[in-house]
Amino acid sequence: MLKNYLKTAWRSLKKNKLFSGLNIFGLAIGMAGAILIAILLQHMMSYDRFYKDEDQLFVISNRDHYSGELKAWKWTPKVLGSTLKGELPEVEAWTRFDDNNSFLFTVGNQRIQNNQGSYVDPDFFKMFSFPMESGGPNKDWDAGKGIIVSAGLAKALFGTKDAVGKSIKLDTSSYVKVSGVMEDMPTNTGFKSDYFLSWEYARQLGRVDSSWGNNSVHTYIKLSKGVNLTAFNDKIRNFPHEHRENITTQIFAEPLSRDYLYNKDENGQYVTGRIVVVRCLAVIGILLLLIACINFMNLSTAQSERRAREVGVKKVIGATRTRLVLQFLVESVLLSLFAFVIAIGIVLLLLPAFSNLVEAKLTWQFGWAGWLIAVAVMVITGLIAGSYPAFYLSSFMPVKVLKGTFNRGRGRFNPRSVLVVLQFTVAIILILTTIMITADTRYVQNRDTGYDQDGLVFTSIRGHLDKNYVPLRNALLKSGAVTSVSRNMSPITQRFSDGWGMTWPGSTEDDQKTDFVRFGTDADMVKTMRMRLIKGRDIDVYKYPADSTAMILTESAVKTMRLKQPIGALVGDNGRQWTVVGVISDFIIEQPFDKIEPMVIEGPLSFYSTIHYRLNPAHPVEENLSAIKKIFDQFNPDYTFDYHFADDTYADKFKEYQKFGQLSLLFAGLTIFISCLGLFGLITYMAETRTKEIGVRKVLGASVTGIIGLLSKGFVRLIIISFVIAVPIAYYIMNRWLSGSVYSIGIQWWWFVITIIVAIMIAFLTVSFQALKAAKANPVQSLKTE
Repeated sequence: MLKNYLKTAWRSLKKNKLFSGLNIFGLAIGMAGAILIAILLQHMMSYDRFYKDEDQLFVISNRDHYSGELKAWKWTPKVLGSTLKGELPEVEAWTRFDDNNSFLFTVGNQRIQNNQGSYVDPDFFKMFSFPMESGGPNKDWDAGKGIIVSAGLAKALFGTKDAVGKSIKLDTSSYVKVSGVMEDMPTNTGFKSDYFLSWEYARQLGRVDSSWGNNSVHTYIKLSKGVNLTAFNDKIRNFPHEHRENITTQIFAEPLSRDYLYNKDENGQYVTGRIVVVRCLAVIGILLLLIACINFMNLSTAQSERRAREVGVKKVIGATRTRLVLQFLVESVLLSLFAFVIAIGIVLLLLPAFSNLVEAKLTWQFGWAGWLIAVAVMVITGLIAGSYPAFYLSSFMPVKVLKGTFNRGRGRFNPRSVLVVLQFTVAIILILTTIMITADTRYVQNRDTGYDQDGLVFTSIRGHLDKNYVPLRNALLKSGAVTSVSRNMSPITQRFSDGWGMTWPGSTEDDQKTDFVRFGTDADMVKTMRMRLIKGRDIDVYKYPADSTAMILTESAVKTMRLKQPIGALVGDNGRQWTVVGVISDFIIEQPFDKIEPMVIEGPLSFYSTIHYRLNPAHPVEENLSAIKKIFDQFNPDYTFDYHFADDTYADKFKEYQKFGQLSLLFAGLTIFISCLGLFGLITYMAETRTKEIGVRKVLGASVTGIIGLLSKGFVRLIIISFVIAVPIAYYIMNRWLSGSVYSIGIQWWWFVITIIVAIMIAFLTVSFQALKAAKANPVQSLKTE
């Protein structure tokens, strides 16, 4: 029986090559898009979920009220992990993780500046099962005399992965031996490092402290099997307060498996973040497959008149409706199989380009279980796509069919019209959300940053730059390659420090829990960054030696402190009294989508990590950088000259939003394309069923334009209905999306105008070709059988 069904299905597919091809192609595109989304979702959901004891691994977070809100953050004191392990039997292992490190690697004449390294504790390699190619942590590594490097870094340094036991010079004085070579880190982990040093090495450099108030590392723990997380969190909640009386911060453990997807806190809980993108992509993938199935239905029913007589004859000779349904379902599953094979080919062809688009190393790793699911989805897709045509075609009455009087479903609200409305409703929603994401990202990109990015460059302070800074600064200014120089706590695009507990004239006890971002400068910050000075002056320790304890406030800080006369006010921070000498406009130092936090800029008694300098616009950029490199090489000869443009690093903040916008655009385009195939099927069906009507109209004098309008106006009506249905749904989605950002463009009326115009144009262009073909047909051919 099945063999006969397959034979009949194959003959039908060969007989209707055009419609079969369109069906297969539409389904293949939908399946390929859904598979690509599934691969991306698999990658995102597998982040740090491949360790042997994954269910026992947790990351420690802080929670506290400050600035009037309950907030959570994952930076913790360095002393926390060892204390937890020493006092709580539930903790089997622990490690600190700090990837904010940069070293110059020297091997012979080979020098590599690597900014992607981490300090970890010995338990790190027991907790996280990253495979070693050779060697591993040993006594030398524990004692701060060894290093574990990735295979890629080993090959870059030594020309081979066989590097265990070989020496590396770190910066200009320390030598370490390679204790182990590990495989390059996978892309689906948060521990992205090229090398690992022990915290003993960090201690030798003076980078370890026991302060419970210095939240500067991530702490990971492994709990014993069977430990109840809720009970454990109740037990450790006030752990910091138990070790330092004046701390109100609480701690809690979160499963490591949630760390990547739930990366944003709300009211002190990690309940949102990248998981929103995962859910959106999953919905898009399902809708894409559904649209492909709807397209299949429309194209199948477009052949209804051609196959109606086939159904009538089969019923006359004894075929039951059940057998006819099975026959059509077998056809649709066969089509789905062909589409699935083509979809796999499309995926394999596009996967490298798709990986580049999302900046991740994506691979097809479904395994046998994944293949079973994929085949099951393929069969279900075929059954869903073929269900309506099967039951619709098999319902024809043989007497009416053979007489040519069966109902072809020309009603204004027939099922095919409903399916087209559903298709374009989804397409319009995707178009609107894509426009929103693109417009909102551009709006925020054009937001006033509070400083001038053009020509602003920064270099990290390392090696001899700290002690040679003053002569280097003078040489830079004398060279004419720069117009100003400023030494700062952090890059202009990154926060290195913040804190509360500051005092000022009129401050209250409640003000002690107000958080301020910290920045630092020695001189010429306002000039170099081209910030707007509102009151007072810039800090300049070279002109005013007392500026070692000078401070500049931002507008938000002045407002938060309620200072009517800020100049000359004394602000207490970290045991020092700072004198306010100036007030500047707010500037963006972190996420441009978030609100600007109040900031204090402290003088030279703060710490420095970065040198900013503004290029001289009178000279070409390459000429300026060449002159600057010579000066840096003169005063820091053991280190390679490294620089970053402020506008490039600021643009990096938009990468995730831009990637999601590009994905939305891609899949919106696929949805529109598949929807247009559905329209093509419906106009073909309409032209086929109204051939004689069109012939009569032409004989009676109807113009080609009039007939095109006759055939097209119904589709324009369907698009308008789709738009009316889509608008409230899209408005709700856009409102939810934009509400997650403090600074956003808001919903704009012109998005909806553009969308309806684009949708109508796409629909009209799709149907006009087939309508024109029908309108130009010779009426004699359509009427000669009458």
